[in-house]
Amino acid sequence: MTHLPTFTGTPAERALAEQVHAIMRMQGRFFAHDAPIRQRLSHLVQYFAPQRGGDENQTTRDLIAALTANTSVFAQSTDGDDVVVTTARDGGYNQPEVDIKHSLGTRLYEPVNPLPVDDLSVIMTTSRPIIPKIDPVYVSDYWLNGGTSTEIPDDDITTEEQPGTLIGATPSTASKAPYAHRDTRIALPQGITIDISQSLDHIMAMHGDAIVHAMRNAIEKDTMKRFVMFGNLVAAELDVRSFGKNEIRSITEYIEDEREEPVLDKDILDHVLRINPRSTDYERQRFALNVRLQKERDLEFVGVAGANLWATRKLLDKIGANKRIKSADMAILVNHLEEGFDDSLTVTSAETLAQRGAIEHKLTFFEWEYGILPFTDAVAAILPAKVIGRQNNAILTFEVPQRGFSANINVRFPLVGTRGGWLQGFDELFHELLVPGAILTIAQTNKPNVLTISFKETAERVEDVLYVDDSKKKSKFAFGEMTIAVAVDDDYLPTRNRIGNIRKVKFFEFAERKNILTLIENIFVGFGKEVGSKQAPAYRLDFEQLFTVISVYRCVTRSYLMNTLTEAEQCTLVSGATGTWECRVELTENERATSTSGYYNDEDDD
Repeated sequence: MTHLPTFTGTPAERALAEQVHAIMRMQGRFFAHDAPIRQRLSHLVQYFAPQRGGDENQTTRDLIAALTANTSVFAQSTDGDDVVVTTARDGGYNQPEVDIKHSLGTRLYEPVNPLPVDDLSVIMTTSRPIIPKIDPVYVSDYWLNGGTSTEIPDDDITTEEQPGTLIGATPSTASKAPYAHRDTRIALPQGITIDISQSLDHIMAMHGDAIVHAMRNAIEKDTMKRFVMFGNLVAAELDVRSFGKNEIRSITEYIEDEREEPVLDKDILDHVLRINPRSTDYERQRFALNVRLQKERDLEFVGVAGANLWATRKLLDKIGANKRIKSADMAILVNHLEEGFDDSLTVTSAETLAQRGAIEHKLTFFEWEYGILPFTDAVAAILPAKVIGRQNNAILTFEVPQRGFSANINVRFPLVGTRGGWLQGFDELFHELLVPGAILTIAQTNKPNVLTISFKETAERVEDVLYVDDSKKKSKFAFGEMTIAVAVDDDYLPTRNRIGNIRKVKFFEFAERKNILTLIENIFVGFGKEVGSKQAPAYRLDFEQLFTVISVYRCVTRSYLMNTLTEAEQCTLVSGATGTWECRVELTENERATSTSGYYNDEDDD
C-alpha cells in the first residue's frame, strides 16, 4: 500500500508539487516503495509548460518554488546545466546506510579490548603485506633545461648590501631576495619550453598540440596500463566497463549481417546493447564501447572525428575493393606525396581550403580508370581528421546531388616515411557520371563523414577517348567514342588526336610502372622528336606533353616529374622557356620489334 506524502507551501505550490509527484510516481509504478525515481527538471518543464500557458520560464520558476517548498519529498542535484529531481513512491528518497559495525572484517581487525601499543610488535598477523609502489623515474631539471642548471651556486650568495636595499633591513627580507624569483618554465620531451605563469588559454593556443602529444605518449608508455584512451578521451582502466562475448558477437552480427555497412557507435548502443540515450551514463557507455572494441580482432574502427564508425574486417575488404590494382603497388605509386613532392597547395593554402570547405580537382585518366584519388595535402585539408593515431582506414560517403548517386569510399591514410595515401572505390561513380579530365568540386557537408562531388554540366559532344581494353588476356590501351557532358580540362582529356602515339608505347603492368624512369624513356621514344643518331639515340619532348602521357600510367605530380628529370643523367633541359627536355634512351634498335607484348598493331584499330 502506497502512503502519499504531505505537501507544504502555498496552495499553488502544493497543487503543483502533488502533480509532479503523481507524474513521477506513475513513472516508477513498478518500483519498490523506497526506490529512487529520477526525472530532469527540463523534462518536467516541457511537460507542464503547455498546460500552464506555454511560458517555459514561468513554469521553471513555479516548479523550482514548489520543489524547494517540499525538500522532504523532492531531492535536487545538478547535472551540468540541468537539475535532477529525485523522489520515491512513498515520499522522499533516503539513501540507505549500510551498517558494518558488526561485520566480520570489523570484528577481526578491531577487537573489543586491543592490546597496548608496546605489545603490538609481538603480534603475528595473517594480513597480506603491502606491495611497495613503484615510483616513476624523474628526469633531472639539469637535462630538461638543456644541460644548464637553474640552481643558484653557493658562491653567488652574498650578505653585502645591494643598491636600493634599506640599511638595517631584517635578515628575513634581505637574505631571501635572491630566491624571490621562482622558475615557472617546464620543458616538454620535444624540447619545447612552456612558461606556466601565462594563462591557460594562451598556453593551449601556443602549445596545445605539443602538450596533448606529450600526455598521449606518457599514457601509452605506462607499463602498468592504468589508463585507457580513445582519441583524446582518457579514463582510468578500472572505471571502464567490459563487454561479454555474447555482446561482442551480437555487435558483429548486427554490423555484418543486418546493416552490411559501417555502423555508428550510437546505433550499436541503441539497437544492440539497448542503452537509453537519456540515461545519465550514456556517454560513459559510449566511451567504454569504443575502447573495448579496439581490442577485438574481427572489428576495426573506420570512423573520423565526429563520427565513430565500426566495421568488420570482412566488410571492410568489400568496401572500395579494387581487384585491378594491389594496395602494395598503389602505395608505391603515391609514395612521392610523402617524400615532399605534393604540389597541391601551390596556389591555395591548406588554411584557406579548410575555411572554404571545398577543393577543385582535375581528374586524370589513371584516377578515372581505376577509381582512385590520391591523398594530397589539398584533399587532407577538407577531410575530417582521424581519431586513433594508428588508424589506417576510414569509410566516407561521397554523394553526387546532381544525379542522386552516392558511394562508400575507403580512405587509406598515409603512413609517414612508409607509404602514401589514397581514396579508392570511385570506379562506378567515375565511369557512370564523369570522363577523364573532368573538373570536380569536392565539398564538406554538415555531417563529418559525408562529402559531396559536383561538376558543371555542358552540352553533349562526342570524342574519341582512351580507355583500357580488358577483353583479352592481356590488357591494352584503346580508343573509343565517349559522350562528354561535363566541363573538362582539354589538357587532361586523353583523345586520339592528343595522345594517339600511345600505341607506340608499351602497356606496362603495375609492377613495371613503379620505375618512373622506365616510363619516361619509353614515352620519349613514343612521343618525342628524334634528334640523335643510331649510335646515340635521343628524343625531345615538351614537359606538359610528358606529364599528360605519364598521368595515364600512374599518379604523378609536376614537382615529382621535374625532380626526376633533373636528377636523371640521361635527361637534359633544352629550353626553359618552352619546357623542352631531351632524353638519351639506351634501347636496342629492335626492342619493340622483338617484343610486341603490350604494343599496338594496326589491326587493333579495325
